[in-house]
Amino acid sequence: MDTSWKRILDEVSKEIPPTYFDKFIYTLQLDSLSDQKCILIAPSSNIKTHVEKKYQIYIEDAIFKTIGTRIPVELVLESSGTLKTVLNENFRGGSYSFNPDYSFENFVVGNSNRLAYSAAIDCVRSPAEINPLYLFGKVGVGKTHLLHAIGSEILKKDPWKTAYYVDIKTFMSEFLFALQSREAIESFKIKYQSYNCLLIDDIQLLNTGAEKTQEEFFTIFNFLFERKRQIVIASDRPSSELPIQDRLKSRFVTGVQADIQPPDREIRIRILERQGNVLNLGLSTEAVELIADLIQDDTRTLLGALNDLALHKRAFSHLFFTASMIEEILKNRIFRKKNLQLSQDKVIEYVSSLYNLDPREIMGKSRKKELIIPRHLCMFILHKCYRMNKSQIGRIFGGEHTTVIHAVRKIESLMKEDKNFSSKVEEILMRFQFQ
Repeated sequence: MDTSWKRILDEVSKEIPPTYFDKFIYTLQLDSLSDQKCILIAPSSNIKTHVEKKYQIYIEDAIFKTIGTRIPVELVLESSGTLKTVLNENFRGGSYSFNPDYSFENFVVGNSNRLAYSAAIDCVRSPAEINPLYLFGKVGVGKTHLLHAIGSEILKKDPWKTAYYVDIKTFMSEFLFALQSREAIESFKIKYQSYNCLLIDDIQLLNTGAEKTQEEFFTIFNFLFERKRQIVIASDRPSSELPIQDRLKSRFVTGVQADIQPPDREIRIRILERQGNVLNLGLSTEAVELIADLIQDDTRTLLGALNDLALHKRAFSHLFFTASMIEEILKNRIFRKKNLQLSQDKVIEYVSSLYNLDPREIMGKSRKKELIIPRHLCMFILHKCYRMNKSQIGRIFGGEHTTVIHAVRKIESLMKEDKNFSSKVEEILMRFQFQ
């Protein structure tokens, strides 16, 4: 995929709900992009008409944000030759190109992830004996790392086999495109039924609204399961909490569910030592322990801290890092986290008190009518007062950025309709704007 077009798609996805983005925008193909015009190929006349009517302005805005030039977008219908090209690109068989850095050798094992690591090794030694393997844990604890490691090792052990990694959003987008023609849906099915090992990431994004996608996923899962093909699934929550059909949940519990906890201090130290050596930072034992105590989040945050130090070493030719230097370099990263945590807690507690609710109710997943407006109001305030991005707010409330977009628009709409509500919101904004 053209990198410019990928960035444009990323921008559009921030403004359009995932269901409509996948169905209408992701199915478009870039024909050409110049200073004068962007030509996009639509797979059907219905999609072409719908995009021109409702979404073309979003695409043009995204192009402007991405390349800095406002140019018109033209949609054309694809020829049969283009369709075949797309089918060949999206639905051809073969194994995935796994990330060599995500190997078992590079995975730091400790008490917080030992069960998941052992289960992943078993999937390679005795494929389908544990089936499916369901890995769950917060962002940045190593789920994707293990998925890639399993796929890589299966191919090393049995080169004739096929192993494929896919995040569920890509799976959903491929399926929605495949629905455009009988040829495409057949190619889609053949592709996913051909794998000896299927590794699925972010299954929590497969929601109850995607009924047809769930049905197709269920069919593929059963096909592979019955033929003893290895299936590994990763999620940010246990399968019991997934917003999916019960029959799919029942399939997921037939294998092993392995919880991966955030890295404990021992793991954080070992990760810092290993990556510090790779980056040639020359960190002392005391420096490593200090960073491990300052940064207690996920692995990605730890690696980000090391990258900050590496940049300072290159820029200022540091020979070593003292404790005060480390604290100074990482202070923004640490302060930002503490400040945002304090801000969100204050907002949620205040709004909860206004509506006589328990903060845990607002943070929960209940869809009770009396909780929706307070929850949306919290999202609105965090976005307006603290400039948190929508993805970040979505993670706080266990959703996506599109949920936050909807929340902000809903509050703005209510403020226009109800003067009393508008005054109430303005007072809240004033309260937090200057804290």
